[in-house]
This record gives sequence, structure tokens and C-alpha cells, in this order.
Amino acid sequence: MDGATRRNKIIEIIRKSDNPVSGASLAKELDVSRQVIVTDIALIRANGVSVTSTNRGYVIDSGNKCKRIIKSRHTDEQILDELFTIVDNGGCAENIIINHRYYNRLEAPLNVSSRRAAKEFMDAIESGKSKSLSSATSGYHYHVISADSEDTLDVIENELKEKGYWLPLDDWILQ
Repeated sequence: MDGATRRNKIIEIIRKSDNPVSGASLAKELDVSRQVIVTDIALIRANGVSVTSTNRGYVIDSGNKCKRIIKSRHTDEQILDELFTIVDNGGCAENIIINHRYYNRLEAPLNVSSRRAAKEFMDAIESGKSKSLSSATSGYHYHVISADSEDTLDVIENELKEKGYWLPLDDWILQ
């Protein structure tokens, strides 16, 4: 299989999957090395396909979702509740953003769209190998939340408000 055919197959596999697809599984299925997959993903991105790397694998942004930035504050013990609130109401926590006083704006992908993904994220945090990004800013952080409609985003935002996690946005985040 030539490179162009393989890259089209990678796109097809990722799009058809309901879950992130790991580079290792792509490499095995296409009988190439993991490094070939990494290079192919870079070329796919260079050709305009929005492929996101997560800690569970690759996903392709379908592009037809509504998105909203929310500001939040809570303890590390409340992270799972915040993520469950988002996903149980039909949303996806696409990323986390903090505004660190020294490092400025830092952003990391999450792509948490299910309870399982939320639990996997928390397992990684609780393993002690990493800390939550929001712990660097006393729990203050932002998420880009995506959902199928503005109404769904309103429901998510209202539940986060009821739980005391939601805060009004700062002007800098909109720039």
C-alpha cells in the first residue's frame, strides 16, 4: 500500500471509530511502524484534516458541533464531577486552558466525551505521575465545550452554575 492510500485508510479508520484510535492499533492494522503513523498523521494535518492527539489515541473533529468556552473553578476532588456534568448532558470537554501568571496561556487537549474517558483521565491524574493543569492556578481554568446544539451547551452551563463551578469569562480568553 502506498503512502497516500495508507493515509486515506487512517482517516477512514479514525472517522468510523466511536472512540479515539491509538497509533499502535493503526500501525498494527496497516502493518507499519508507529513512527510511520506519526509521520502520516502530520501529513494528514498538513492537508487540512483536523486530527487531534489525545492520551487515548487520535480523533477527527467532525466540525459540525457547537462550541463554547466556559470558565470554571473547583478542587481536584471535584474534577470528575465537573467532567461527568459535561458528558452526562451530551457535551465534550475538548480541552483545558489556564492563564498562568508566569507561563501565560497554557492549553492541553482532553477530548473527554464519556464517563469512561473521564475516569481514565482521573486515573492518570490520581496515579501521581501528573497533576491537573488547573492545580497550577488554584483551580481556575477554562474549557472549550462542544455539543450538538446551543441548547445542550446551555444545559451544561446551567448545571455547572448550580454546582458552583461556573464563573464569568475574563476578557483575555476571548482574544
